[in-house]
Amino acid sequence: MRFTAALALFSAAALTNALAIRQSNAQTFTGALGGIAATPIGDSGDAKRPFSVKGDTFVNLGAAVQRSCDQQFNACANLANGGSQDVAFADCTAQKCKR
Repeated sequence: MRFTAALALFSAAALTNALAIRQSNAQTFTGALGGIAATPIGDSGDAKRPFSVKGDTFVNLGAAVQRSCDQQFNACANLANGGSQDVAFADCTAQKCKR
């Protein structure tokens, strides 16, 4: 019985944590080289694909974080490749967010 109760408690805690992540921006990377922050990760409203990044939906948080980080890197690289005097491509590569 103790195992079952502990499993139920763990499951409830995991569910609460997952819901808290989905209700706010789940992206934790705070770097913003050139003023470009990582794209927020939100709740899509779809139980089968619960995470959303700029309208694209994902089954798991890891995939959403990867997309968010890729978008941040691409925007930084575009800034660097566009002739920015403040940001170099190597800087974008060095600060790329990780999942």
